[in-house]
Amino acid sequence: MKQPISDKLFMERALLLAERGQNEVAPNPLVGCVIVSKHGEIIGKGWHKRYGGAHAEVEAFDSVKDVHCTELSESTWYVTLEPCNHAGKTPPCTDLLLRVKPRRVVIGCLDPNPIVQGGGVETLKKAGITTEVGCLEERLKWQNRRFFWNSNHRSSWIVLKWAESQDGWLDPRPKSKRIPGAGSFAITGGEARALTHAWRAQEQAILIGANTALVDHPKLTVRDANGKSPQIILFDPSSKVSHNHPLFQNNPSLIHICGKQNQLNSANLCQWDISEGFDKLSERLFVDFNISSVLVEGGAQVLELFIRHNRWNEIKFWQSSDTLEAKEGLRAPVVPASSISPPEFVERQGQAGKDHWQHWIHSSFS
Repeated sequence: MKQPISDKLFMERALLLAERGQNEVAPNPLVGCVIVSKHGEIIGKGWHKRYGGAHAEVEAFDSVKDVHCTELSESTWYVTLEPCNHAGKTPPCTDLLLRVKPRRVVIGCLDPNPIVQGGGVETLKKAGITTEVGCLEERLKWQNRRFFWNSNHRSSWIVLKWAESQDGWLDPRPKSKRIPGAGSFAITGGEARALTHAWRAQEQAILIGANTALVDHPKLTVRDANGKSPQIILFDPSSKVSHNHPLFQNNPSLIHICGKQNQLNSANLCQWDISEGFDKLSERLFVDFNISSVLVEGGAQVLELFIRHNRWNEIKFWQSSDTLEAKEGLRAPVVPASSISPPEFVERQGQAGKDHWQHWIHSSFS
């Protein structure tokens, strides 16, 4: 069914409201809600602000001023994701809608969670509320791509990120110069760093390998952008990194992926062997540690492993305008053949200072 222009405009407003929860609600979905009177006036709006907090529909309802309360029975509600019909950390949103009984509810997309999927819509329709689904559906599924992947695959959404020189180097230093505590080699400038830190804030966790931890001693924060620093995951299946390392000392919630031989008793220990596969690893990160998305920042060997095992969902990489002409060092990964451009409404490339970035998604994305 063709959506009226007004529906798209109000759903667009709800989508933008949902985006405000970007760094706070994971692993819950981003949800926005707009309440519109029969005269086309927005009388209520809200979004899911934090994990475990009130849902968007409740926030929107609570924002309606007393003078507009009599208009609710003739109102239209625009909700980006199907209202839940089960009790979790908060009561079902369908209960609120059944009490208000608005004239119409327009829903962006169905909730992929089997507990909800279609049940919220069915509940509203049975109550005689006109309910329509599919307004800006593709855009809203993209907005909640992590949540949809989590629900459908029971595993974390994986984003690979790196920075390379014009001639394809991650780090042009010979192995003899990449020693513990040597620090990182900067490929990109400050403008790129600010956007990279914003990318970090979008994901729930950030993963680095043992060699990167030992050589670079990275902070892995979002100090040059707004948002919350992601939880740190140390990929260390050979158990190279001592618990005296600054990463452990400064990050008590760090998740340590280590070999089965590691006998340390820790709530954040993830014992895993490469023979179990990367699908199993991303499943464990989601199921055992509630990690909805992971930004893999390196190093070269770790990035190559995720690519070789075909366990990634997005790629974001920087290319500097500088040519390093190195003779040895660490080469950047090659964007795999399974990469495709993101949807047309998503930015695919851009510039920050002297540096250019590209954005790819896995061809299996749906």
